[in-house]
Amino acid sequence: MSTLSQIGFSGVRAAQVSLSTTGQNIANVNTPGFSRLQTISVSMSGTSALSAGGGVQVSSIRRLSNDFQNQQLWRATTEQNYYSSAQQYLTALEGLMAGDGSSISVGLDRFFAALSEASATPGSAALRQQIISEASNLSQRFNGLNQNIQAQIDALHEQRVAMVTEINGLSANIAELNRRITETESVQGDSSALRDQRDSLLQAISQYASLRINETADGSVTVALANGQPLVAGPTAGQMEVTEDGSGEQILSVRFAGTSFPLRQDGFGGALGGLYVSEQGSLRPAQDALREMAGQLAKMVNDTLATGFDLNGNAGQPLFAFDPSSTTAMLTVTGLGAEELAFSSAAGESGNNEVLLALLELKNRTITVSGSAVTLNDAYAGLLGRVASASRQNQADLDTSTAVTEQAQAQRDSVSAVSLDEEAVNLMTYQQAYQANMKVISTANKIFEEMLSAF
Repeated sequence: MSTLSQIGFSGVRAAQVSLSTTGQNIANVNTPGFSRLQTISVSMSGTSALSAGGGVQVSSIRRLSNDFQNQQLWRATTEQNYYSSAQQYLTALEGLMAGDGSSISVGLDRFFAALSEASATPGSAALRQQIISEASNLSQRFNGLNQNIQAQIDALHEQRVAMVTEINGLSANIAELNRRITETESVQGDSSALRDQRDSLLQAISQYASLRINETADGSVTVALANGQPLVAGPTAGQMEVTEDGSGEQILSVRFAGTSFPLRQDGFGGALGGLYVSEQGSLRPAQDALREMAGQLAKMVNDTLATGFDLNGNAGQPLFAFDPSSTTAMLTVTGLGAEELAFSSAAGESGNNEVLLALLELKNRTITVSGSAVTLNDAYAGLLGRVASASRQNQADLDTSTAVTEQAQAQRDSVSAVSLDEEAVNLMTYQQAYQANMKVISTANKIFEEMLSAF
């Protein structure tokens, strides 16, 4: 009868472990990154050929996690955050450039409309003053747009610093978990919770850059950037650093084990890569094109006015001042009075409008912006079109990458996430097994008592 009791007791113990495992799964149904657990049972052999067996034993508690699916999810997360971080700046830049209150095209149209209105009566003080007002408004549009683009660049730099700080914190935590997992598994301890925490951190750090993540034989992981620079190796973590060069551009490097590695940001991937492509592919080119437009506008207008004479018979003076090094005063009006606008091609002829007509022709004169010969309005329209096109394409890529990430998350969850319906079935199954094994023990004891009473 002892064999039957032992079999029953082994079944009770196995059912208890399975019930505890199910309870752990149910308790963590809403825990981010939790991987459900599964008991693995094996049959125990008997002591002889005539023995039915020795019962059951829980050989291990398995953590249900698929490394391939995790890697897919991390890569998809990297791709999604690449487009997401870029989209916020593209959307803001497009909205800023397209707004009537900041559009250079609107300002140019109003400036040339004021010139056209004065062409019939070039000596009118009121119309001349209107031209100066529209010139001032146009310069404010250039300065305001330039200042807003610079503000976005400054915000992007702050965001990059914050991301690097976050990466350093995550790297240090992953290295610490590597140490604890290695120590725990070396003494056959339970590392499931530690591994779940580490996987969550790996997904978090994958938001920021394309990574190579590999697990080593001792249970730790190595984390390196796509171009090979290490971030984590066993219990050791690297530190990323952000510095600025003489032109104000940020430079990234990583320091690992006393050695500093410079980092190329093109092809970086993740949110950091999205910031780089936003800055170098949209914000700075737009700012450079804006400076080129402002500089050539000022030169064309000033050169044309220099060929004329004002109402007092004096030689023409500049209307615009251009300072490419200034953010807030890149293009300004010099402070000419209405009578000092040199619209006449001959001194003393207040009704002469030949220079004024030449100013009107500037609207159709081509300038060189970003290597292309275009008119002022076409230059701005082309710039806005490129930003809008980049924004639309990036949004489409973001939508696609979001769908891929959701699919990768669903695939991961199909293996690792807790299903309350499935756990409810398991709970009833293990409870019934527990009760049945208790019945086996009770039966064995009853038989044993009956045998004793027979003597």
